[in-house]
Amino acid sequence: MSFTIERDWTTKAGFRAVVMMGGMGHRCGYVGVPSGHPLHGVEYGADCAALVFPENESIGKRGIIPLLCANGEARPDVVFNVHGGLTYSVGNGAYPVESDLWWFGFDCSHAGDAPSPEYCAKLRESYPDQSFMWRDRDGTHRSLAYCVEECELLAQQFVDRVLLKVQP
Repeated sequence: MSFTIERDWTTKAGFRAVVMMGGMGHRCGYVGVPSGHPLHGVEYGADCAALVFPENESIGKRGIIPLLCANGEARPDVVFNVHGGLTYSVGNGAYPVESDLWWFGFDCSHAGDAPSPEYCAKLRESYPDQSFMWRDRDGTHRSLAYCVEECELLAQQFVDRVLLKVQP
């Protein structure tokens, strides 16, 4: 797997975050929760009693399919409003960076997103006679600043939408 860590920091809300550029020219953002946090170990598509479901909130930046399939469940991919919705959750120690955190992530490789101009230029150079590989693509390439802001927003939602003590 080819990627470059572009930023690794602690968010204003106190969670570690990482933005990386993937090998296909799209960025991904991740925010980690420590052991003992109510979301540690929760899959992004699993119902979680510690989440506050955002009633009467617009779809926002989430994916529509998780919202339609959630059936009223308070799942991370439905509760957290982030670019394209959450598409990743795991705590394997090495990805996206070495840690003991449980990571939630989003990617900027959805409809309406475009790869970086640098990635397209490399394709153009490598495949000059195959324009389908590198021609201009519709969509917006998401900047590092955009992904940092999305991570900051996700981290703040971890504060605003997670019950620290779940009622039995």
